[in-house]
Amino acid sequence: MRLICFGDSWTSGHGVEDDIRFKEEPNPNDFIVNYRNNNSYPRWLSDILGFEFVNMGVAGFGNLDILERVKQVSEENLLKEDDVIIVQFSYPHRYRTKKPNNDPLYIFPQIESLLTPYNHFYFNGFYPLFKDEDFDVSSLPKSFIHPDKTLSDFLREYEIQHNVGVWEYGSRSVWNDERGFWEGDYHPNIRGYKLIAKYIYENIVSFL
Repeated sequence: MRLICFGDSWTSGHGVEDDIRFKEEPNPNDFIVNYRNNNSYPRWLSDILGFEFVNMGVAGFGNLDILERVKQVSEENLLKEDDVIIVQFSYPHRYRTKKPNNDPLYIFPQIESLLTPYNHFYFNGFYPLFKDEDFDVSSLPKSFIHPDKTLSDFLREYEIQHNVGVWEYGSRSVWNDERGFWEGDYHPNIRGYKLIAKYIYENIVSFL
């Protein structure tokens, strides 16, 4: 069995490093890229599950990019029947003015059709995928975990309850705009990614 994770910078591990020089660098040097990839939530989730992982997250990816990455891996027959696959969706409005197909109602059914043969699960990273769509989330498959909530919601609640820092570079709060999100200015720290791994495990273990 293997753990395969798709997503954006919240999957690739932006923020695990302590060196603030790389705060706004989505694609830094190879050392930091590997540091991030090897210490993001897929690593800690694979430790809990007890099998190897492949981190397919890429900083700056929108949901259309995630679809293309899933499609590529699927078409190259790289997925195995017993793989556990996690898709962490990005901000649904990212690149939508530049890429008309970057629409959740276009993207999600395609990803679902590609991953149906496998153990697969969906999570919102920091903004609900269907929040601004005229769409009934109750019709989503059970593999979409808490479609109205996000991983950042969980971290915010944990931060308040336990009074510990879970955000990159010592930040103790999350920026908010009128939609409740400010793109590109926060990620989890290494504690945050470990907590995300535990949260994901607790939400998928009954399906495995």
